[in-house]
Amino acid sequence: MYLENNGAYNYINVRNKKGRIFLKNIKNIIISVIITGILSWILNYFCLPAWNIESIGMWIFVIITLIIFATALCTLNYNSNELPKPIILIFGVVGLLIIFLIGAGFFSSRLVNSKDYASLLESHIKEGDIKDYNATIDNVPLLDKDSAMLLANRKLGTLMDVVSQFEIEGSEQITVKGKPVRVSVLAYSGFFKWINNKSSGTPGYIMVDMTTQDAELVRVDNGIKYSPSEYFGRDLKRYLRNKFPTLMFERPTLELDENGHPYWIAPIIDHTIGLFGGKDISGAVTVDAVTGDVGKYNIGEIPEWLDNVFGSDLIMKQYDYYGKFQNGYWNSIIGQRGVKVTTEGYNYIPQGNDNYIYTGVTSAGKDESNIGFIVANKRTKEVIYYPQSGAEEYSAMSSAEGMVQDLGYISTFPLLLKIEGQPTYFVALKDAAGLVKMYAMINVEKYHIVAIGDTIKSCRSKYRDLLVSNGAEVSESKKDFVEGKIENIKEAIKQGTTYYYIKLENNEKYYSLSILDNEEIILLQVGDNVKLISEISEDKNILSANLAK
Repeated sequence: MYLENNGAYNYINVRNKKGRIFLKNIKNIIISVIITGILSWILNYFCLPAWNIESIGMWIFVIITLIIFATALCTLNYNSNELPKPIILIFGVVGLLIIFLIGAGFFSSRLVNSKDYASLLESHIKEGDIKDYNATIDNVPLLDKDSAMLLANRKLGTLMDVVSQFEIEGSEQITVKGKPVRVSVLAYSGFFKWINNKSSGTPGYIMVDMTTQDAELVRVDNGIKYSPSEYFGRDLKRYLRNKFPTLMFERPTLELDENGHPYWIAPIIDHTIGLFGGKDISGAVTVDAVTGDVGKYNIGEIPEWLDNVFGSDLIMKQYDYYGKFQNGYWNSIIGQRGVKVTTEGYNYIPQGNDNYIYTGVTSAGKDESNIGFIVANKRTKEVIYYPQSGAEEYSAMSSAEGMVQDLGYISTFPLLLKIEGQPTYFVALKDAAGLVKMYAMINVEKYHIVAIGDTIKSCRSKYRDLLVSNGAEVSESKKDFVEGKIENIKEAIKQGTTYYYIKLENNEKYYSLSILDNEEIILLQVGDNVKLISEISEDKNILSANLAK
């Protein structure tokens, strides 16, 4: 009888122990789920992954969430002799996910899909003739990003009601009404400045005209209330993620419509090769920076006032794929037959209302010479390749810097323009403070022909003289000789340079002359006879001119 009772007692104890262990495991699982839910919500709030299988961020989020859950469960079962089965299962799933991602990355790679990578841009490329290239000096940016930022920060420093509360965040090159400008949105200087100003938003943006070098603060009615410097629901990245949880975005950039109203544009990323390869743009989302209204556009529906749909780096990378992988992946490394790549740098050229990038194309050997160049529309991804042999951009920059080495000026990345009918690199030369001091023109084919000038006009005049003296063909200059008695002289200062505006008797036009190029003008007065070399234009009332020698 004793043995029977003892056996029943032990059986009951075993069952009770198993029940307690089961209840404890359930309790630990519930607690682990709660801890994981809280930590993953925090992680999701700050990292904002796109819930899209093509997003590597989503897969990393899932793996981290599983690891958090397994770690919490391990911690709660720290005195157990063996790992609970759910933990073993979770680590097994994590291992399989990592193997899956490595495999997906491999089968999306350039090694496996070189032909597909080469074709990403191929249908958008057409070949042009250098004779038809029409980018001229008349409407191109004379500054680079650093110089524009310097001007914007100086402008901000003069605005006492703004400078103590806001700072400049970023700078974007766009084209507004055919003019190249850079816009820099104002950002809150910190969390407490945001608290003080969140109801009215930031005042607006600073716009730098890249041709006149003028900077102005454009105040926006009702203020900018959606931007990367906002917090919580109005933070631009979080706002976009809440509106479009499954879309992957490039970094949003500021754009202006034709009325100067600010919008954020976020290009939509699409992976076209495998799961993670062949990055391209399938559309764009716009966010009204004032009201938060959103618009979503496919590539064929993009409004013409938008500029930066395709990033400059993306276009150059896709062109490199096209130039490298035409004959397969291994040829791009070993034989390099027919391999060509873009040069390391680019600049912007406005054409109509669109923003184009310019960069050179060179052979894989990096022999300091170009075999051509491309211009690419950042709204449509249309690329025009111009065959044109000549100096590589950095060689041209070195030639320009060598002419002013005693002054220590640094060259901006060149623009390739048609000047005097010749393909010509045009650069600005900056001092140590980042201010533009001089300009240079370097002939592409004969890069020993280098002209330097304090103004564009004087630089161009010297360049033309050098071309003629070296036997190069130059386009016929559209100039006219004007002679007469001075009826009126006016004086103005633009960008630190004095200009004189002369009106001749029986002539309705005013002629603008720079003191830098026409020092003798200070000796002239009303009633003197003068002979000028002037540009020709029926539409303009003020014409550029120089004193005839």
